[in-house]
Amino acid sequence: MIDGTDLEKLKGKNWMATMVLCWMFGTIGGHRFYTGKSKSAWAMLAMTITCCLAPISAIWALVDGVVIALGQFKHADGDELYERIPWFGYTYLIVMGLIILSSLLYMLLIFVGFAAAVHSGLGAAGSAAVTPAP
Repeated sequence: MIDGTDLEKLKGKNWMATMVLCWMFGTIGGHRFYTGKSKSAWAMLAMTITCCLAPISAIWALVDGVVIALGQFKHADGDELYERIPWFGYTYLIVMGLIILSSLLYMLLIFVGFAAAVHSGLGAAGSAAVTPAP
């Protein structure tokens, strides 16, 4: 049987639900709507819909994900999220770090490849000069 203190604790918002909402719908503020932070959630949604401000919303969601994973994210009324699973939060941090690092490496490789192609004369203007006329 559950006593009264456990029921009081369950009136808050679940940590795992907030984490998953941030991961799946973070740029549109899904996790913020869930935790009662509707003003900032509407701001994230508006930034994402306008497209030109979507990168700001994505960075905001990434920062929120880190804060949630570390257990520092609070409900709008100041209560902590209940049933935090530390290993899942740390796994989230590792996965997001690897995604960011691999994205940066991919952009670096594209830049280096493009620079090498331009330097060797095989760029768009150089390829026409190298191709022999029939």
